[in-house]
Amino acid sequence: MIKAIVMDMDGTLLDSKNQIPKRTRKALIEAQKQGITVILASGRSYTRLLNYAKELEMDRYGGWLIEVDGIALYDVKNNQRRKLRTMNADEIREVYRWLTNTTAEAHAVFDDGLFDHIPDWVMPIKEKLRAPYAADKGYPWTAGPWGWLQDLRDGYPKITYVKSADELHGDINKIQIMHNEEPLQEVFDGLQENFGKEFSIYRTTPTQLEILPLGYSKGKALQILMDENGWKRDEVLAFGDGENDVPMFDTVDHSYAMGNARDYVKEKASAVCGSHDEDGIAGIVEPILKQQKAENGGK
Repeated sequence: MIKAIVMDMDGTLLDSKNQIPKRTRKALIEAQKQGITVILASGRSYTRLLNYAKELEMDRYGGWLIEVDGIALYDVKNNQRRKLRTMNADEIREVYRWLTNTTAEAHAVFDDGLFDHIPDWVMPIKEKLRAPYAADKGYPWTAGPWGWLQDLRDGYPKITYVKSADELHGDINKIQIMHNEEPLQEVFDGLQENFGKEFSIYRTTPTQLEILPLGYSKGKALQILMDENGWKRDEVLAFGDGENDVPMFDTVDHSYAMGNARDYVKEKASAVCGSHDEDGIAGIVEPILKQQKAENGGK
């Protein structure tokens, strides 16, 4: 019997329009009616996840958020947050300084904001992309996982643009790095070579990397929830499309890479399902719900 379903957000639960498909939403609400716990596992903080959680009625049935790739847990029903680990600015200063000497954009992210180092070469690109939003004087210059300009103010309203690592201060949850796919691979390789023994480093999308405290991941946070709730490896379904989802795959028996995932992610999953635009999650969940309902006498 399946007792929990955990899924990534961007590229997994959310379609290419950044929405939860109706069929998938219906399947996940039905799962909760049958007593299955739904868990959203994302690089986003709870501020950028709660609206989706409420859309899935997780506040009613009692679901969980694995936030910021596993450094915090959020109990949706009881509005309670538990931080597992943060980094102080001194911990990340050396790696952030290294990043400012590459051609990538780097964000040092805290709960409600971020420090953003933007390389000079990308500003003309951003200026063109930002032109339609010029009337909004506060529209940010930040890149996101899917492009060189993305409005992140819904989760990170406090944005500070920095020139050097010396300007960082306070507690930092993670670093996220954006670039075009090929040069980003070079940055990834350089990070692994120079800092792989100090941090956990993941490819979250083809154009974004994330740096977390060493040993922390979505998989570690999921294991905590499994231990606390008594869920066994074969009682949890995990869905994802990024390398930061692989630690979840390693934690459960039933793991599914989305059809839109890169090959290096598909190789780590126990199976591949439909893409995020093809209701891939629903395609797996629906027959399981039907079977479990039948085994429970139609209840």
